[in-house]
Amino acid sequence: MGCGSSTRFFPNADPLWRDPDQRPFERQPEEYESPFAWDAANQTVFRPVSRFFAVDPAGEAVNVNALDEVPDSSWFQNRIGRFGMTPEAAAQGPCTSPLPDRKGPWVIKGAKPNGFNPGFFIKANDGKRYLVKFDGVVEGMRPTAADVIGTRLFHAAGYFVPCNRIAYFDRSILKIDPDAKSENERGEKVKLEEAALDQVFSKALRLADGRYRASMSLFVEGKPLGPWTYEGRRADDPNDVVAHEDRRELRGLEVMAAWLAWFDTREQNTMATWVNDGKSGHVRHYLLDVGNAYGSIWEPPMMGRRIGHSYYLDFPHVLEDFLTLGAIERPWDRARFGRTGKVFSYYRVDDFDPDAFRPGYPNPAFVRKSERDAAWMARIVARLSDAHLRAIVKTGLLLPEHESRLLEVLIGRRDKVLRRYLERLSPLGWPEARGPELCLEDLALGAGLTPRGARRYAGRAWAGTALTPAPLGPTRWADRHSICTRLPAAPAGSPLLVDVTAATSDGRSTFPARVHLHSLGEGRYRVVGLERPDSHDPPS
Repeated sequence: MGCGSSTRFFPNADPLWRDPDQRPFERQPEEYESPFAWDAANQTVFRPVSRFFAVDPAGEAVNVNALDEVPDSSWFQNRIGRFGMTPEAAAQGPCTSPLPDRKGPWVIKGAKPNGFNPGFFIKANDGKRYLVKFDGVVEGMRPTAADVIGTRLFHAAGYFVPCNRIAYFDRSILKIDPDAKSENERGEKVKLEEAALDQVFSKALRLADGRYRASMSLFVEGKPLGPWTYEGRRADDPNDVVAHEDRRELRGLEVMAAWLAWFDTREQNTMATWVNDGKSGHVRHYLLDVGNAYGSIWEPPMMGRRIGHSYYLDFPHVLEDFLTLGAIERPWDRARFGRTGKVFSYYRVDDFDPDAFRPGYPNPAFVRKSERDAAWMARIVARLSDAHLRAIVKTGLLLPEHESRLLEVLIGRRDKVLRRYLERLSPLGWPEARGPELCLEDLALGAGLTPRGARRYAGRAWAGTALTPAPLGPTRWADRHSICTRLPAAPAGSPLLVDVTAATSDGRSTFPARVHLHSLGEGRYRVVGLERPDSHDPPS
């Protein structure tokens, strides 16, 4: 499938396209620590119970503008979804400076011997700080490639992420800072010695020529404040006025997580930073560590097969299996390695159901996701064409057979996501009034879900505050993926509502895109809003 690059533009004015949550304030928020064990227990047991007794219906996301889109904020910046992006720009991602000289020296400031992928913190000879992480000895080059490729996909979609790149280097360029610290088996900070460094390298994949391959993650802008949460609000950030679980960009994130099989969507893989000018600043929100995407080997093997299909502790699945004596066949019962073996393990297209994805444990924003939140993200994913994915996957510097396999699965799973979420609510977007015409872009058509020759459109209109039915002119093609329809004349100052429905020649139809317009007189209109009803009922 391909996708269109044309986009309808609107002025980047407040408040339509800019959330004022980056207003500076003087007092830096406190640092936050997020214990993994407590967060897992809270989201798996305590929070679901409290929500059950609180009778807490999810409702729709609240940080959505009049065009059914998410404005720019300290959480999200509109990129490919609104403006389009070349494959080359998508592959560059957030990286604007070259890698440091691999001749060194790179000064180690601290070690990261634990976790899925070992590594350490360095200050390179370019004066910048990096987190250097290696591939383990089991999964080949997948972990480092996943980190690099995943951050570019999330960046293109609109999230704040670090600049991650692959680097090859010799251990000889590393020097230990005299003040560098490591963590011993008791969790205590101790002086970093060569022995601790040996421990890190013992878990790292070494190439045949003696060099090491690593993902180098440039430290993000601002002072780290610890993770941000997927629920609640930060009391010491006056800009944080929307409950995190009700932010569309966090709810819709589940669609991308499902696509990439990024199950590790816990708050510990996020980072809030204090971006300031010395006197005042604001909080920015980053996603981190996508290294567990695209398949991950776990022990025992059955645990690895369940990843993405079931929570670590999934009470509904446990109860169903108990009551049926295990008679229900699950996706993990059919899971087998793909042709790359342990590299991408169970990352496959078959048995992928976007609605059935589950991260490691419940994510409070994901469980509140609505159909509109998911469709919003699908419209962004629709912009990521095969050419975009091909350019981004190349940044992972994988072996040719691994690169082709990853690209194949990414495309197959993307297409399943688009078919699921762009064939119910309307895929028509970016409305633009061009004189007496209303034009819309068909994201599903641009993504190749249906051939242009099979696409059909129908429209209805209602004029004035009385919503009197009004005639629409015929629909015409404006370009490869956009259509226009002629609007009726209306007195200046009067409202006009227009429903445009996309269908295919075999009778399949989505719900309409409902565009709100304001007449400027003399056959001219201004778009003031867009909604996507979940029925064909006329407005009331």
